[in-house]
Amino acid sequence: MKTLRLYILGLISSLALISCNDDDEFYNAVYVDSPDLIKINVPAGGYTAGDNLEFSIDFSRYIMEPGYTTPLDVYKTSGATSFGFAYYLERNDGGTWKTVFPNEDEFRIGDVLYVPATETYEFDEAYPLNQTGSYRFRLEYNDGNILKTNLVSRNQENKTMVSIITNADHIDSQGYYYFTVE
Repeated sequence: MKTLRLYILGLISSLALISCNDDDEFYNAVYVDSPDLIKINVPAGGYTAGDNLEFSIDFSRYIMEPGYTTPLDVYKTSGATSFGFAYYLERNDGGTWKTVFPNEDEFRIGDVLYVPATETYEFDEAYPLNQTGSYRFRLEYNDGNILKTNLVSRNQENKTMVSIITNADHIDSQGYYYFTVE
């Protein structure tokens, strides 16, 4: 009976180990909170048709973590030459928010690219606003927190995934940046 119990325990343990892979992101991930990395350029006079919605992301490969005295080198940790994120831009069309992206894409994926000369990751977007109306811009939100988003490393195989949790300026309490194009 004792041998049977040990056999069953060994079988269950083996199955559990087989179902896990070596690249399990949950155990091979670093989450860093680094606020205010996303900047929305708001024009002083407001927007007019033909203007662009401009926003940017710029951060060093060295990021301070709470509780640590030395910064995390996200490039060395992940080997990532870019970080990805999703964003939305919609226009109010008769009371319904509709995407402004071609092919009716609901969202776009942005790539924050590594610049070796400056040891920074950078992203600049200038999306044309061709029609007048009410608009709203939002970043994909972080699991349950509508005010934050994740910049996720596109890391090399067998490297640690880095997720930078950040926010954008000019967003409201629901995670949107609302604006009007005249």
